[in-house]
Amino acid sequence: MEKQTSKLRFIEISKIIGWVIVPAALLVIWQVGAARAGKPWLLPTPVQIFSQLAHPARIHFASGSLASNTFISLLRVLIGFAVAALGGVMLGVLMGSLRRLRHWIEPTIEILRPLSAIAWLPFAIAVFKLNSLRHLLGIEQYQPILDQIQLGMLFVIFIGGFFPILVNTIDGVSGIRQQYVLLARSLGAGRRQIFWHVSLPAAMPHILTGLRLGLARCWMVIIAAEMMVGADSGIGYLLMYAADNSAMDVTISCMVIIGTVGGLMNLGMRRCLQKYTSWKGKEI
Repeated sequence: MEKQTSKLRFIEISKIIGWVIVPAALLVIWQVGAARAGKPWLLPTPVQIFSQLAHPARIHFASGSLASNTFISLLRVLIGFAVAALGGVMLGVLMGSLRRLRHWIEPTIEILRPLSAIAWLPFAIAVFKLNSLRHLLGIEQYQPILDQIQLGMLFVIFIGGFFPILVNTIDGVSGIRQQYVLLARSLGAGRRQIFWHVSLPAAMPHILTGLRLGLARCWMVIIAAEMMVGADSGIGYLLMYAADNSAMDVTISCMVIIGTVGGLMNLGMRRCLQKYTSWKGKEI
Protein backbone atom coordinates (compact mmCIF):
# COMPACT_ATOMS: atom_id res chain seq x y z
CA MET A 1 0.00 0.00 0.00
CA GLU A 2 2.81 2.40 0.88
CA LYS A 3 4.61 1.59 -2.38
CA GLN A 4 1.47 2.32 -4.38
CA THR A 5 0.95 5.62 -2.53
CA SER A 6 4.55 6.69 -3.12
CA LYS A 7 4.24 5.74 -6.78
CA LEU A 8 1.12 7.91 -7.15
CA ARG A 9 2.90 10.81 -5.45
CA PHE A 10 5.85 10.41 -7.80
CA ILE A 11 3.50 10.51 -10.79
CA GLU A 12 1.80 13.67 -9.48
CA ILE A 13 5.16 15.35 -8.86
CA SER A 14 6.31 14.40 -12.37
CA LYS A 15 3.16 15.96 -13.84
CA ILE A 16 3.73 19.17 -11.89
CA ILE A 17 7.33 19.31 -13.09
CA GLY A 18 6.32 18.70 -16.71
CA TRP A 19 3.33 21.06 -16.83
CA VAL A 20 4.43 23.88 -14.50
CA ILE A 21 8.08 23.97 -13.47
CA VAL A 22 9.73 23.24 -16.84
CA PRO A 23 7.57 25.73 -18.85
CA ALA A 24 8.02 28.38 -16.14
CA ALA A 25 11.80 27.89 -16.17
CA LEU A 26 11.91 28.19 -19.96
CA LEU A 27 9.83 31.40 -19.83
CA VAL A 28 12.19 32.92 -17.25
CA ILE A 29 15.24 32.03 -19.37
CA TRP A 30 13.52 33.47 -22.44
CA GLN A 31 12.57 36.68 -20.63
CA VAL A 32 16.08 37.25 -19.28
CA GLY A 33 17.76 36.41 -22.59
CA ALA A 34 15.42 38.62 -24.65
CA ALA A 35 15.79 41.54 -22.20
CA ARG A 36 19.59 41.33 -22.33
CA ALA A 37 19.64 41.02 -26.13
CA GLY A 38 17.61 44.22 -26.46
CA LYS A 39 16.41 43.33 -29.98
CA PRO A 40 12.60 43.03 -29.82
CA TRP A 41 12.32 42.91 -33.62
CA LEU A 42 14.40 39.71 -33.52
CA LEU A 43 13.67 38.16 -30.11
CA PRO A 44 10.62 39.62 -28.36
CA THR A 45 10.01 38.93 -24.68
CA PRO A 46 7.26 36.61 -23.41
CA VAL A 47 5.48 39.71 -22.09
CA GLN A 48 5.19 41.06 -25.65
CA ILE A 49 3.89 37.69 -26.86
CA PHE A 50 1.29 37.52 -24.08
CA SER A 51 0.26 41.06 -24.94
CA GLN A 52 -0.54 39.97 -28.49
CA LEU A 53 -2.33 36.81 -27.35
CA ALA A 54 -4.38 38.83 -24.86
CA HIS A 55 -5.84 40.84 -27.78
CA PRO A 56 -6.72 38.18 -30.39
CA ALA A 57 -9.14 40.51 -32.21
CA ARG A 58 -6.48 43.13 -32.94
CA ILE A 59 -6.03 43.70 -36.71
CA HIS A 60 -2.51 43.18 -38.05
CA PHE A 61 -1.36 44.79 -41.32
CA ALA A 62 -4.90 44.77 -42.76
CA SER A 63 -4.57 40.97 -42.97
CA GLY A 64 -6.99 40.17 -40.19
CA SER A 65 -6.58 39.29 -36.54
CA LEU A 66 -5.16 36.26 -34.78
CA ALA A 67 -8.68 35.08 -33.97
CA SER A 68 -10.13 35.50 -37.47
CA ASN A 69 -7.19 33.83 -39.21
CA THR A 70 -7.19 30.96 -36.73
CA PHE A 71 -10.91 30.46 -37.30
CA ILE A 72 -10.41 30.32 -41.09
CA SER A 73 -7.63 27.74 -40.73
CA LEU A 74 -9.72 25.62 -38.36
CA LEU A 75 -12.71 25.74 -40.68
CA ARG A 76 -10.60 24.61 -43.63
CA VAL A 77 -9.09 21.77 -41.60
CA LEU A 78 -12.39 20.53 -40.20
CA ILE A 79 -14.06 20.40 -43.63
CA GLY A 80 -11.08 18.75 -45.31
CA PHE A 81 -10.62 16.31 -42.43
CA ALA A 82 -14.31 15.36 -42.46
CA VAL A 83 -14.11 14.44 -46.15
CA ALA A 84 -10.82 12.57 -45.62
CA ALA A 85 -12.25 10.67 -42.65
CA LEU A 86 -15.39 9.67 -44.52
CA GLY A 87 -13.51 8.53 -47.62
CA GLY A 88 -10.63 6.89 -45.74
CA VAL A 89 -12.80 4.89 -43.35
CA MET A 90 -15.27 3.74 -46.02
CA LEU A 91 -12.59 2.67 -48.50
CA GLY A 92 -10.47 1.18 -45.72
CA VAL A 93 -13.36 -0.97 -44.49
CA LEU A 94 -14.00 -2.23 -48.02
CA MET A 95 -10.33 -2.95 -48.73
CA GLY A 96 -9.89 -4.62 -45.35
CA SER A 97 -12.97 -6.80 -45.83
CA LEU A 98 -12.58 -7.69 -49.51
CA ARG A 99 -9.14 -9.16 -50.23
CA ARG A 100 -9.60 -9.05 -53.99
CA LEU A 101 -10.45 -5.33 -53.93
CA ARG A 102 -7.39 -4.72 -51.76
CA HIS A 103 -5.14 -6.47 -54.29
CA TRP A 104 -6.55 -4.29 -57.07
CA ILE A 105 -6.21 -0.92 -55.35
CA GLU A 106 -3.29 -1.31 -52.92
CA PRO A 107 -0.47 -0.91 -55.51
CA THR A 108 -1.87 2.46 -56.59
CA ILE A 109 -2.30 3.51 -52.95
CA GLU A 110 1.32 2.62 -52.18
CA ILE A 111 2.54 4.73 -55.10
CA LEU A 112 0.53 7.81 -54.10
CA ARG A 113 0.94 7.54 -50.32
CA PRO A 114 4.63 8.56 -50.11
CA LEU A 115 3.91 11.83 -51.96
CA SER A 116 3.89 14.82 -49.61
CA ALA A 117 0.55 16.62 -49.49
CA ILE A 118 2.36 19.91 -50.20
CA ALA A 119 3.66 18.40 -53.45
CA TRP A 120 0.03 18.32 -54.60
CA LEU A 121 -0.36 22.07 -54.06
CA PRO A 122 0.73 23.22 -57.58
CA PHE A 123 -1.60 20.62 -59.07
CA ALA A 124 -4.46 21.79 -56.84
CA ILE A 125 -3.87 25.44 -57.78
CA ALA A 126 -3.84 24.58 -61.50
CA VAL A 127 -6.96 22.42 -61.36
CA PHE A 128 -9.15 24.29 -58.88
CA LYS A 129 -7.71 27.80 -59.52
CA LEU A 130 -9.43 30.34 -57.24
CA ASN A 131 -12.68 28.42 -56.92
CA SER A 132 -14.04 28.25 -53.40
CA LEU A 133 -16.75 26.42 -51.51
CA ARG A 134 -19.19 29.08 -52.68
CA HIS A 135 -18.57 28.11 -56.32
CA LEU A 136 -18.97 24.42 -55.47
CA LEU A 137 -22.34 25.09 -53.81
CA GLY A 138 -23.44 27.26 -56.75
CA ILE A 139 -23.97 30.42 -54.69
CA GLU A 140 -23.51 33.52 -56.84
CA GLN A 141 -23.69 36.12 -54.08
CA TYR A 142 -20.41 36.95 -52.34
CA GLN A 143 -19.99 35.09 -49.04
CA PRO A 144 -16.88 36.10 -47.01
CA ILE A 145 -16.60 32.80 -45.13
CA LEU A 146 -17.33 30.46 -48.04
CA ASP A 147 -14.96 32.40 -50.31
CA GLN A 148 -12.11 31.78 -47.85
CA ILE A 149 -12.57 28.00 -48.13
CA GLN A 150 -10.67 27.39 -51.37
CA LEU A 151 -11.20 24.04 -53.05
CA GLY A 152 -7.48 23.68 -53.74
CA MET A 153 -6.67 23.90 -50.03
CA LEU A 154 -9.46 21.46 -49.18
CA PHE A 155 -8.00 19.03 -51.70
CA VAL A 156 -4.52 19.30 -50.18
CA ILE A 157 -5.94 18.83 -46.66
CA PHE A 158 -7.88 15.81 -47.89
CA ILE A 159 -4.70 14.26 -49.31
CA GLY A 160 -2.85 14.92 -46.06
CA GLY A 161 -5.42 13.18 -43.87
CA PHE A 162 -6.72 10.49 -46.22
CA PHE A 163 -3.80 8.06 -46.34
CA PRO A 164 -3.10 7.70 -42.58
CA ILE A 165 -6.81 7.06 -42.01
CA LEU A 166 -7.02 4.61 -44.91
CA VAL A 167 -3.96 2.57 -43.95
CA ASN A 168 -4.91 2.27 -40.28
CA THR A 169 -8.49 1.32 -41.16
CA ILE A 170 -7.28 -1.40 -43.54
CA ASP A 171 -4.94 -2.80 -40.89
CA GLY A 172 -7.69 -2.70 -38.27
CA VAL A 173 -10.33 -4.46 -40.37
CA SER A 174 -8.00 -7.05 -41.92
CA GLY A 175 -6.36 -7.84 -38.57
CA ILE A 176 -9.54 -8.88 -36.74
CA ARG A 177 -9.20 -12.20 -34.94
CA GLN A 178 -11.07 -14.90 -36.82
CA GLN A 179 -12.17 -16.42 -33.51
CA TYR A 180 -14.49 -13.45 -33.02
CA VAL A 181 -16.13 -13.93 -36.40
CA LEU A 182 -16.43 -17.72 -36.02
CA LEU A 183 -17.93 -17.35 -32.57
CA ALA A 184 -20.47 -14.80 -33.82
CA ARG A 185 -21.43 -17.11 -36.71
CA SER A 186 -21.85 -20.04 -34.36
CA LEU A 187 -24.29 -17.94 -32.36
CA GLY A 188 -26.36 -17.29 -35.48
CA ALA A 189 -25.18 -13.77 -36.36
CA GLY A 190 -25.52 -12.65 -39.98
CA ARG A 191 -23.06 -10.63 -42.03
CA ARG A 192 -24.57 -7.30 -41.07
CA GLN A 193 -24.61 -8.16 -37.39
CA ILE A 194 -21.02 -9.40 -37.53
CA PHE A 195 -19.92 -6.17 -39.19
CA TRP A 196 -21.64 -3.79 -36.76
CA HIS A 197 -21.15 -5.76 -33.55
CA VAL A 198 -17.85 -7.60 -34.14
CA SER A 199 -15.72 -6.28 -37.01
CA LEU A 200 -16.24 -2.55 -36.53
CA PRO A 201 -15.72 -2.50 -32.73
CA ALA A 202 -12.63 -4.72 -33.06
CA ALA A 203 -11.15 -2.40 -35.70
CA MET A 204 -12.06 0.79 -33.80
CA PRO A 205 -8.66 1.23 -32.06
CA HIS A 206 -6.86 1.28 -35.41
CA ILE A 207 -9.51 3.52 -36.98
CA LEU A 208 -9.32 6.08 -34.16
CA THR A 209 -5.52 6.01 -34.30
CA GLY A 210 -5.74 6.74 -38.02
CA LEU A 211 -8.16 9.60 -37.37
CA ARG A 212 -5.80 11.03 -34.76
CA LEU A 213 -2.83 10.87 -37.13
CA GLY A 214 -4.92 12.20 -40.02
CA LEU A 215 -6.16 15.22 -38.06
CA ALA A 216 -2.62 16.11 -36.99
CA ARG A 217 -1.44 15.79 -40.59
CA CYS A 218 -4.31 17.98 -41.83
CA TRP A 219 -3.35 20.73 -39.38
CA MET A 220 0.31 20.63 -40.43
CA VAL A 221 -0.62 20.63 -44.11
CA ILE A 222 -2.91 23.66 -43.94
CA ILE A 223 -0.29 25.72 -42.07
CA ALA A 224 2.28 24.91 -44.75
CA ALA A 225 -0.24 25.52 -47.57
CA GLU A 226 -1.18 28.93 -46.18
CA MET A 227 2.49 29.94 -46.25
CA MET A 228 2.66 29.39 -50.00
CA VAL A 229 2.26 32.09 -52.61
CA GLY A 230 -1.39 32.91 -53.35
CA ALA A 231 -2.82 32.50 -49.86
CA ASP A 232 -4.50 35.58 -48.38
CA SER A 233 -5.83 34.33 -45.05
CA GLY A 234 -5.22 31.78 -42.33
CA ILE A 235 -2.87 31.60 -39.38
CA GLY A 236 -0.04 30.29 -41.58
CA TYR A 237 -0.49 33.24 -43.94
CA LEU A 238 -0.45 35.72 -41.04
CA LEU A 239 2.72 34.10 -39.68
CA MET A 240 4.61 34.60 -42.94
CA TYR A 241 3.17 38.08 -43.50
CA ALA A 242 4.24 39.18 -40.02
CA ALA A 243 7.71 37.71 -40.51
CA ASP A 244 8.10 39.60 -43.79
CA ASN A 245 7.20 42.81 -41.95
CA SER A 246 9.66 42.11 -39.08
CA ALA A 247 6.81 41.76 -36.56
CA MET A 248 8.39 38.91 -34.67
CA ASP A 249 6.00 39.23 -31.74
CA VAL A 250 3.06 38.49 -34.06
CA THR A 251 5.04 35.70 -35.74
CA ILE A 252 5.80 33.93 -32.47
CA SER A 253 2.21 34.50 -31.31
CA CYS A 254 1.05 32.63 -34.43
CA MET A 255 3.50 29.84 -33.61
CA VAL A 256 2.10 29.60 -30.07
CA ILE A 257 -1.45 29.40 -31.43
CA ILE A 258 -0.50 26.74 -33.99
CA GLY A 259 1.15 24.59 -31.34
CA THR A 260 -1.67 25.08 -28.85
CA VAL A 261 -4.44 24.25 -31.32
CA GLY A 262 -2.52 21.20 -32.56
CA GLY A 263 -1.98 20.03 -28.98
CA LEU A 264 -5.66 20.46 -28.11
CA MET A 265 -6.68 18.50 -31.20
CA ASN A 266 -4.32 15.69 -30.28
CA LEU A 267 -5.57 15.70 -26.68
CA GLY A 268 -9.19 15.48 -27.84
CA MET A 269 -8.44 12.53 -30.12
CA ARG A 270 -6.51 10.79 -27.33
CA ARG A 271 -9.49 11.17 -25.03
CA CYS A 272 -11.74 9.63 -27.70
CA LEU A 273 -9.24 6.80 -28.14
CA GLN A 274 -9.18 6.09 -24.41
CA LYS A 275 -12.96 6.33 -24.07
CA TYR A 276 -13.99 4.10 -26.95
CA THR A 277 -11.14 1.58 -26.80
CA SER A 278 -10.72 1.15 -23.06
CA TRP A 279 -11.20 -2.60 -23.51
CA LYS A 280 -8.04 -2.91 -25.63
CA GLY A 281 -5.25 -4.74 -23.84
CA LYS A 282 -7.67 -6.26 -21.32
CA GLU A 283 -8.57 -9.28 -23.37
CA ILE A 284 -7.95 -12.68 -21.83
